Amino acid sequence: MSFTADSWEGLTVHHRRRPAVAAAGVLALAGSFLLAVQPAAAAPVSAVEREFTERTPERYRDQQLAWAPCSAQQVGPLASLVGGLECAQVAVPRDWDSPEEGEALQVTISREPRQGPRPERTIITNPGGPGGAGLSMAALGSSVPALAGTEVIGLDVRGTGASSALTCGADVPAGEAAPDVRDRSPEALALAAKQARTVAEACAADPLADVVNTRQTVYDIDLVRDALDRETVDWVGYSGGTWLGTQYATHLPGRVGRFVLDSTVDATAGYQEVFSYQPMAFQRRFEQDFLPWVASQHATFGLGTNAEEVGATYERLRAGLVRHPLVLPGLLHVDGNVLDSLTVQALYSKDSFALQAWVLTALQAVEALRGGTGAPVPAGVSAHLADLVRQLDPTGPTEAQKMQATFFATTCNDSPWTTDQAYWDARGNEQGAKYPLVGYSQSTQVCAYWDRPELDLPEVTGADLPPLLIVQSRNDPATAYEGALKTHEALGSSVMITVEDEGDHGLYGMGNACVDDVVGAFLTTGEVPAGDVTCQGSPAPVPSGTGGGDVVAEVLRAARAAVTR
Repeated sequence: MSFTADSWEGLTVHHRRRPAVAAAGVLALAGSFLLAVQPAAAAPVSAVEREFTERTPERYRDQQLAWAPCSAQQVGPLASLVGGLECAQVAVPRDWDSPEEGEALQVTISREPRQGPRPERTIITNPGGPGGAGLSMAALGSSVPALAGTEVIGLDVRGTGASSALTCGADVPAGEAAPDVRDRSPEALALAAKQARTVAEACAADPLADVVNTRQTVYDIDLVRDALDRETVDWVGYSGGTWLGTQYATHLPGRVGRFVLDSTVDATAGYQEVFSYQPMAFQRRFEQDFLPWVASQHATFGLGTNAEEVGATYERLRAGLVRHPLVLPGLLHVDGNVLDSLTVQALYSKDSFALQAWVLTALQAVEALRGGTGAPVPAGVSAHLADLVRQLDPTGPTEAQKMQATFFATTCNDSPWTTDQAYWDARGNEQGAKYPLVGYSQSTQVCAYWDRPELDLPEVTGADLPPLLIVQSRNDPATAYEGALKTHEALGSSVMITVEDEGDHGLYGMGNACVDDVVGAFLTTGEVPAGDVTCQGSPAPVPSGTGGGDVVAEVLRAARAAVTR
């Protein structure tokens, strides 16, 4: 595949772009006792302030923020959902290893306008990725009632969004289409490896490639803290934001306030190992949650009466797209890789299950219309199907490219990767046989061709940290529960909230009342559960027959019209 938002399945592990607003939840808090937080032993502020002063040139310290209404271009695709935010820019050194050299970069932050006295505490947020644009996250302050009295800051980290941006191959021609990830022929594997190398070389050509990494971002965030005139900050980080939050806490424990790590990576390992959990975790979510739910709604979707039948339907549709990809307006060919990618995106939240099931239903109708051949699809059908597909991933190509570039730079720079392509081909064979949804794509790794600078992140030990909260669902597909447990063990002061019978990636502020109550009390009053907490998840919503169903109905009407002409 070439380099667009919907077509990086063979080149990267998967990420999640967080929604900006949350729905209300109706679940009860699992029983647990609460204790007031007692500050843990940490370096005196005078000591950490001295370290900050030594690290940061005078021209960057005590910046006066010029807040102004955020533009739609700054906030990106979610601007219509979070109108009214204010933005400001913080100047940061290009390279914290040589902070006096080079022109300054700009990091953009956001907040909701507020009247009256400034709140006593500030939460900095991060949506994950790494590389997710986060300005819309400032809306968490108004979408979660408990945070009404807290200042919530959105942040676009260096490399992405409205901050100084990194690009990865913007001018590189698309070239040959990527082979199907399940094609294990030597020719297909060689072509996929060649494309991964092309992306790595295109990224490396950007002048910022060497300085987009977690350590640089940690010090950027500490400079943001200084510009916000806070001695410590609180943190709500999702997914890749848990890696960033854990590293900030490890680098600068004296600046840590109340930290929430939601949908947690294994912060004790390098990124290669972090992402090694994903084939298993996505397959688990697909087989244990998605397929049975679709089967339970057979009367609506007609894809199978049990999980095995739905899985067989998926495989049949995928095989048909491999033979005869669909060309949809404004998109690349929809082939087997793209179908996998759309399915992976839907697995992050059960609220997307129905939409992906409608996509499969529409593809089943189109397959019947095409009669198993590569016949062109009528314009009305392809237009409606394109609209349906876009609902799963509305991110524009520019925003997606910035995120992918920052994703690659951060994950490839932060920790070592195996560079032997034979290893990755064997890994893909092994993982694909067990976990076909994502496993075969393990063969194609941009980081295997990355010229990594010397960089060592500190070991995560939890030393000198106050209590932190880890929030995790059992069947999280992107950050497996097994990895979160390792982070929980390493962070001795952490308390873990496990959400049972749940697989959503990203939980706080998403409608689970139990999670929201525990996390909200921690962020607003400092109360910490006396021990680990269990919350109950919620089932996927029953499809209403609107939204995606309406689009499918248009596809079916267009298909019938084409047949009767």
